[in-house]
Amino acid sequence: MAKRLLPVGIDDMAFYAPKLYLDIRALAEKRNIPAEKLSKGLGLQKMAVCDAHEDAATMAAEAIAELIDRNGLDPRQIGRIYLGTESALDMAKPTGTYALEMLQQRFAGRFGSDCFLHCDVVDLTFACIAAADALHNTLDWVASDPENIGIVVASDIAKYELGSSGEYTQGAGAVAMLVRYKPRLLVIRRLFGVATQSVHDFYKPRRTRFCDTPIFDGQYSNRCYQERMNEALADFRRRAVKAGVFANEQFSALSERWTRMIFHLPYAFHAKRMYVEQFVEERKQKGAWLEDVIKYGFQEPDIQTIGDAKIFEKAQNTFLKSVSEASFYRRFVQEKLEKAQRASQITGNLYTASIFLALMSTLESDLAEQTKLSGKKFGFVAYGSGSKSKIFEGIVQKDWEKVVQHFNIFKKLSQRKAIDYDQYELLHTGQQTTPIYTEEGRWGLERIGQEGVTLGARYYAAFS
Repeated sequence: MAKRLLPVGIDDMAFYAPKLYLDIRALAEKRNIPAEKLSKGLGLQKMAVCDAHEDAATMAAEAIAELIDRNGLDPRQIGRIYLGTESALDMAKPTGTYALEMLQQRFAGRFGSDCFLHCDVVDLTFACIAAADALHNTLDWVASDPENIGIVVASDIAKYELGSSGEYTQGAGAVAMLVRYKPRLLVIRRLFGVATQSVHDFYKPRRTRFCDTPIFDGQYSNRCYQERMNEALADFRRRAVKAGVFANEQFSALSERWTRMIFHLPYAFHAKRMYVEQFVEERKQKGAWLEDVIKYGFQEPDIQTIGDAKIFEKAQNTFLKSVSEASFYRRFVQEKLEKAQRASQITGNLYTASIFLALMSTLESDLAEQTKLSGKKFGFVAYGSGSKSKIFEGIVQKDWEKVVQHFNIFKKLSQRKAIDYDQYELLHTGQQTTPIYTEEGRWGLERIGQEGVTLGARYYAAFS
């Protein structure tokens, strides 16, 4: 019998996108890459770009402020604001405190200058999975007292060296989530599958000079994502059986159990590439694989027969590609994954915020198509380099449409300003020190302390 737990989860969400973007075709032309390789091969169309005055703190503050305003929250009732980021502004002072300072400026007139005084603020760091960790932690905290109200925010800038193989996946943005008892949007089970290993697939080491771009191995990182995901899925199934969620089944076809599957997306088409191997395993466990082989003519390689690991890997990749191109897998992608890709295609990678923007993209797209989602289960596949995966499940609530109608993520993305490649490079290298575009009331970095006890301190203000 599954243990009954308090229904806690995500009550509402807010998204902030930088006001600038670079068309991926402009980057492809400059790098002598066929634009179709990026758009059709990876699903990349536009890249969100931070202006000179924007950073992880300003984006977090904007997303949180929207959440507070829309829900009529009294900041004095918010018990915590936990920030997941790998774009921290300081090695000691949490980026979340800078966001808190901006929020105090915004809400002091209504609620007093100390309205966030008793709010617990902290940054969590574990590459792209940190905000999922913050959510996991906050769910337990809310479940400990139904009166608790927390905000989890993911805010990041995905930045790579100019000309590197990761450059075209860049992006930026923030997603804030209101976490509370009896949420209107999504109840999340306190059932998490986890897999963790210490690897160096992507990391940002301390260096003799300041540098905010990572050391990474793209192919190795994909393999680590695949391995941690597989291990975490197995752990999720094991825990679900133990908790009685899956009765006594030893294997569950999660691609059938979950109406939608929400992945961390380093690029838009990443999820549909990552899940092929698991999809094949599910078909085998169901006893349907033999019919699939007969119908589609799949030729799965055998390591024992081939012997050589490199030859096997190449044959395995060819086999998985053939599965991914088959009609039954394309139907799975269209039904379970495609809606999550839509926002990613026009923003790029948001690191910690990527998985939660994928959720918002899915829900807003389903609302537009008038899909009946109440009571449906969503599966989440979170990943962070270094490396860790977490698998969890959410149940869509009956009032989800009332919440999602206020997301407006695609409207926001349609209102951005295009920049050219030269402007992009100036922003990327820090040579552009004044904003290209500002909006009244939006926060921006005003100055950085230059001497004494304020050296390096960051000061923010709203544009007037």
